[in-house]
Amino acid sequence: MSKSTGVALVVDMCKIPLNPTPSMIQLREYQKEAADKLYWLLARKQFAYLMGEVRTGKTLTALSLIERLGIQRCLLVTKKKAIPSIEKDAKALGLQDKVLIINYERLPKFAWTFWQLLIVDESHCIGAYPKPSGRWKNLRQMSYEKVLLMSGTASPESYSQLYHQMTLHRPVWAQYKNFYEWAKKGYVDICQKYVGTGQTCNDYSNANKELILKDIDPYVVRMTQEDAGFETKIDEAVRYVEMNETTYGLAQDIIDDGISALEGQTILADTGAKKLSKLKQLYCGTVIPEESGKGIIFDRSKAEYIKQRYGNHKLAIMYCYEAERKMLYEAFPNATDSPEEFNANKDAVFIGQVRASREGVNLSSATYLIFLGVDYAALSYLQARERLSFLGRETPPRIRYIFAADGIETRVYRTVRKKENFTISHYNKVRGELSSEAGEKIRERRLRGDQAA
Repeated sequence: MSKSTGVALVVDMCKIPLNPTPSMIQLREYQKEAADKLYWLLARKQFAYLMGEVRTGKTLTALSLIERLGIQRCLLVTKKKAIPSIEKDAKALGLQDKVLIINYERLPKFAWTFWQLLIVDESHCIGAYPKPSGRWKNLRQMSYEKVLLMSGTASPESYSQLYHQMTLHRPVWAQYKNFYEWAKKGYVDICQKYVGTGQTCNDYSNANKELILKDIDPYVVRMTQEDAGFETKIDEAVRYVEMNETTYGLAQDIIDDGISALEGQTILADTGAKKLSKLKQLYCGTVIPEESGKGIIFDRSKAEYIKQRYGNHKLAIMYCYEAERKMLYEAFPNATDSPEEFNANKDAVFIGQVRASREGVNLSSATYLIFLGVDYAALSYLQARERLSFLGRETPPRIRYIFAADGIETRVYRTVRKKENFTISHYNKVRGELSSEAGEKIRERRLRGDQAA
């Protein structure tokens, strides 16, 4: 294998044979161009950022650089669920003895080991601000020569998320000792935000996009789905389910009073954040009471709807809470949380927790990706919906969101589609509407019951 030309990637990245050989792997032209730029940056500046959209082949593009750079000791850090797929790619390239692939939680075990190349996959995970995350601190204390960051959503919520990413190896903004000093130099329009009980704090989310991009662009290489030749559009739609009277009654109690009860256990939501959490649970038919801390399933309407309407298709289903997982496994006995098993078995149903499965997981064999509800984080929405996309797909990826009729989920969906998190302030704006709608649902059900009698 020539160091000057790199190695290649199959056109359909999702269908690499189980035991491929390096000769079977070929980079496409846009990937070769990206790899050349990355090679130059890493060779001369020791730092690069690969911003590649979902399913464009970031991982194989990055791994191809190991051979070209003459790297013998590479550490690749990623999410746990992505490890099997990346290990497969590394083996396909004959790099299994040159790269160690670990999840973020294992970083402290390698704190004092020297690496010629550090590859940080899903690097937005270290982009917390204003204070650095534990993951960033773990990476900063490690010893390495070159750093390659990778992400399809480098700044999903704010361009402020780029500060700690770009200062991991400090080629950029090294003159600033921390985020706060950097922010005050015109990179962030620092505002005040309300946090409850009459208190405010500094809001650092309104960052100067133009100034930040100007500084980081010399280190960034981009790969888009347009570059890759993606032509199919995502078929995305919302389906509404009538929940039972218990669901709407509990929801109204939480909205109006911040407290309710179920099966003799208290459901307490005495803060805005808790109300958001409880409503998210309730409108999926489950809830976690304070006393036991164990989820209760009380309304299976959504699971039954999914099984009846989509049960004859190849399904991948996303949930948020453990009780929802239990409910779905009851409805689908053939379920698995392994992407590899799911793609290999035509009768399997994938059931995954949305935040664990939104990154580094290939669900390309699914006909439908079903969301039991919608996560309040824009990142979960943006990344999880891309799990079905791959080059060469003949039918549009089909995504369905299963919402409770007249619940909170529609408001959340409208917000996260605009790449914004659904926050307490958003909730406060629609609280009155939610209360009246929940009450109306109860009245309608009771009226139908009276008429039937």
